[in-house]
Amino acid sequence: MEAAAHCSLRVQRLLLDPKFEGYKLSLEPLACYQVPLESPVAEVRLRDEQYTLEHMRAFGMYNYLHLDSWHQDNVYYVDQLGRVMNLSVTLVRLQ
Repeated sequence: MEAAAHCSLRVQRLLLDPKFEGYKLSLEPLACYQVPLESPVAEVRLRDEQYTLEHMRAFGMYNYLHLDSWHQDNVYYVDQLGRVMNLSVTLVRLQ
């Protein structure tokens, strides 16, 4: 087995901000948007006999919206009719 190489990291002082005071947690509510859909989103529902740890891991972390890697304003979802639907979301930041 090969031994791990020793390396040292050098601080680039020009990249440091001396006035940085840390990250601050905001208690303001997150924005929530609602969009009317042709057909509701197809939800994955567990049957009574499927409430095991494996089922919870498989279905509990399921996200119904999938971000388009190439176009950050587009999301996709599957509706109850089995269609893959596209939603274009453009957020405008108000000053």
